[in-house]
Order: sequence, then C-alpha cells, then structure tokens
Amino acid sequence: MTSCGALPASDAPMYKQVVVTRDAPTPHDAYVGGGAFLPDDVQWPGLADGLPLVHLAAFPADWFYPEGVALDFWISVFIPVDMERFSHLDQLRLHDGSSAAAVIAYRRSSRQHCNTPMDLLEAGRLERVDCHDEDDEDNLDSKVDGVDAWLQAPLAWPGGRRRLAIYGADIDAAMPSRRGMLFDGMGYLFLSDRPEFDSFDEIGAFCFQLG
Repeated sequence: MTSCGALPASDAPMYKQVVVTRDAPTPHDAYVGGGAFLPDDVQWPGLADGLPLVHLAAFPADWFYPEGVALDFWISVFIPVDMERFSHLDQLRLHDGSSAAAVIAYRRSSRQHCNTPMDLLEAGRLERVDCHDEDDEDNLDSKVDGVDAWLQAPLAWPGGRRRLAIYGADIDAAMPSRRGMLFDGMGYLFLSDRPEFDSFDEIGAFCFQLG
C-alpha cells in the first residue's frame, strides 16, 4: 500500500484512494457493511438456492457517474459469505463474465433493510482521498479507477469496465467483526458505461481474486 501525502492543489492527484474507516456513515456517505436502504419494491438478491446475499457496500452513484447521470441513485454490492469454509471466495470468482455477487442500482429509501445476521453488524464510512503517489499495477490500495492491479490474470466484464478495487485487508483492519470477508484478496467492481438506472436491475458485476 502507498501513503497519500498532501501536495499543493496545483499538483493533480494520480488516483483516488478509498479509505475504510470505523466512523458511522451519514445518509450521504458511501459505506461498507450494515444493511441496504432498498426501496420496498426492489427485491433483496439471493443465490439460486434462495439464500440471501450479504450486503457488502453501498455507494452514491455520483462516485462513478456525472451528477446529471447519477441523479439520486445508489449502487449496492451483495455477496455470498461463508465464514466457516470460505466457499464464497470461489463463488466470487468471475466465470464466463459473472459471479455469485449482485450489483444493484436503486433510489435510497428512508428505511434500512437487513436480511442476514452480518447485515446487523456495524457499518464503516468509505472516504475518497486524492493520492499524489504514483499508481501502478503493483499498487494494492483500495481505489476508484486508476491502474488495474490484478492479483491473478487480467479480468474483463462485457458490460463495462472496472471502476473500483477494494482490498480485503483494508476491511479487516477497520472492521474486525468482518475479518476474512474478502480475506487477503482484492474485490473488483465493474460497472456499465451506460447505466439504465430506472430499470432497478443489476448494472454491474463484482468479483474476487486471491493473490
């Protein structure tokens, strides 16, 4: 991981690091953990066997899209979690362009929904920090965009491109109750370049690599 130092405003940042904190999120903050503020008419995603997925993180859509496109939409990532056998790590690998995760866009409601015991645990605020250090393929910082840092072979999703990388160790350090959720690997969020937010459908893919 690199350390993002402060430089004069005239020096353009190299990339935006994502910092996982223990601070409680406000209604405007991206966050990891906790439940999801899904509208009542948006179904909580699950596996083929009916088991509900765990809410991993939520982001205002303007983290990734211009305000005129993002409007007031949010994007949530849901994943399977098996903290006994860690079978979810294989389920999160990208196979034929998809994994067992779900990426949903929605208009945030006023009520938080929790469908699994892990959703009841604390949420941690996510911050974007301008980083002026050089970014390269060996940089394992959690980050928005920037240089792809694949832990294994390069990945591709036919519906769009990689917009977020989140390092499992960053979640472990800030949120001990979720230690091992992404182990010591990297989660990658792919999003559509032309999202159809009004469809309330999946607009991306989330997958995992272990180094």
